[in-house]
Formats: sequence, structure tokens, C-alpha cells
Amino acid sequence: MKVAIVLLDYLRHTYTQQAIDSFHRGNYPFDLFRIDRLGIAAALNEGIDKTRDYDAVAFCGNDILMPDNWLLIAIEHLYAIPETGMCGIYCVETLPATEVINGKEVHPTWATFGNVIIPRKAIDTVGYFNEAYDPYGMQDSDYGLRLTQLGFKSYYIKGLQSSHIGHDVGEQTDYRKMKDEGLNKAAAIWETYNNLYSETNNYTIFYDESIN
Repeated sequence: MKVAIVLLDYLRHTYTQQAIDSFHRGNYPFDLFRIDRLGIAAALNEGIDKTRDYDAVAFCGNDILMPDNWLLIAIEHLYAIPETGMCGIYCVETLPATEVINGKEVHPTWATFGNVIIPRKAIDTVGYFNEAYDPYGMQDSDYGLRLTQLGFKSYYIKGLQSSHIGHDVGEQTDYRKMKDEGLNKAAAIWETYNNLYSETNNYTIFYDESIN
């Protein structure tokens, strides 16, 4: 399986090299694409455009360290569960109970948070991330909801955990201010699009042209 890692590397680069080093904790090959762009969804979408020839894409933050052999284990899960939507490496939130899917014990959920790997089939079906949430918001929740509604299965891999070393709650920085402002408006945007998706029964977002 040909794999790309899309690294969101906007603004803060304190932990970038540590994050990149952690990607290599295993023996599965990948190509790295660094995206330095304001707007989480817009950056993710640029990554989608740049990785059209790949079978799966891992979307990663520049302040999250990955555990040993994470990519190899994730690929094994994608092969075993071809209907995978978001395959997550646990970082935040609360882990749900485990379930066995096609012989793999996972923590099924409607959306995963932190670093995730998404197979090309899922990306080609659901399309782009919703840029209405930018510069920062609930674009991951939105994407997970749409994948679930389209029949894909999202989950965390049992036994793997990443480390969010750039956790910045309580810090008075421009980056934190951007995140807080985004989260404050996200609830209203979430409600708007939830209603729109339900009313139209359309969970895909595609653009007529490349976004770049």
C-alpha cells in the first residue's frame, strides 16, 4: 500500500522535527508532505490534492509524537477492515469500549481525533474537509460524521497511543487565540451543517477545481 503522511506545520515549529522523527518508528515506507497554511481544513484539503496517487493518507499534527510501529499496524488494520473511514491513534477524548471487526479488536467511534490515517476509497467517497470551520474548529468531527453516514467505520487502534506534546490550553499566544476563537464559533457551524446534511442527504464535499 502506497502511503503519504500530510504534516500540518502551520505557525508553530517547536516540535516539528520530533514529530517527523516519530513517524519513522517502524519499517513501513511513506512519503512526507509538509503543509504550512492557515486554516486546518484548508491545509488538510491541500494535502488531499497533493496525495491523489496514494492508497492511504495519514493526517498528522506537528506536535504529536507517534508510537513504535504505528504506521505498519495501521496499514494492517486498513487491509483487514476495507470499509475503514478514519483509523485513529488515540491521543485525546475518551476511548469507547472495544469491538472485534474482521478479526481486529478496535475502539469503534463515529469520529477520531488527533493523528488519523484515511484510505483513498474513503477520501474519494466523502471528498474534502469542510472549510467553513476554518481557521480552527470541528472539521474532524464533521468529516467523521459524513464518513459514518456514508457507511464507513471509524475507530482507534487498540493498544496504541500518541503523545500531544504541544498541548497549549491556558497559554496566551496568537496560536491559542486562533484556536479558541475557532472553537467558540464551531458549535453554531456544526449545527448548521448537521441540519444541511440531514435535509439534503448529501454528505460529500467536492470542488470543481483543485483548491491550490
